[in-house]
Amino acid sequence: MFGVWALAIALLSTGVSFDEGDAALAAQPSDFSYGDQAPLVAELNRRLNAAGFNADEGDTFGRETRHAVYAFQKHHELPVDGVFTTDMWDLLSEPIELPHQRHADRVEVNLGKQVLYVLENQEVVYAAPISSGNGELYKTSRGTRAYAVTPEGEYSFERNIDGARRSFLGTLYNPYYFLGGFAVHGSGSVPNYPDSHGCVRVTMWDSEKLKDYFFLGQPVYIYGDRTPVLEMYRPPLRHFDFY
Repeated sequence: MFGVWALAIALLSTGVSFDEGDAALAAQPSDFSYGDQAPLVAELNRRLNAAGFNADEGDTFGRETRHAVYAFQKHHELPVDGVFTTDMWDLLSEPIELPHQRHADRVEVNLGKQVLYVLENQEVVYAAPISSGNGELYKTSRGTRAYAVTPEGEYSFERNIDGARRSFLGTLYNPYYFLGGFAVHGSGSVPNYPDSHGCVRVTMWDSEKLKDYFFLGQPVYIYGDRTPVLEMYRPPLRHFDFY
């Protein structure tokens, strides 16, 4: 074990890329999880960020790295536990590829994988874990009953609010609305399963960083639960707020 760690540290110190040292990575026995701190965690953070997953800076496996690993695992359809194992290093070298759409600069939300992607010139530049509508019945602000479903189809960001907006169902941070009261917004609760009233929740730190990527009029594709990516449709407009 010592020899492998010595080789890994030597690769870091000499500037040799881990693409050239995959054998060492495959051989090293340790998995990484929340709270770990090590030279290889710094390389993990660097490679996660380079691949479009928003990880921590430095050599600590913090909350941002944990959620980056969540998104990474969701994208690759792996068990979602936030633990980065040795057999995942090779997957980090694979580019995130999505079917081409007519809009080269866009946002895609895959409800099946529970991942949001931002694309620029058809290339993924940001990927984040989400939590969407849980499908359960709830009471609206009008007193009626509705199902918590995230609408699927092709939309665009219509308006946004910088900071917190308090609604009947809770607080939305930095919401970008794509259909009536449906928005992509920051939340303090982003579990690894659908849990919202219909909005697309992202973490608070992702909502801050995504402001640099989102813009009004930006195309938004939502699919993966009931609708495949190439079979878009636009459901009727609904005006009440979702969370």
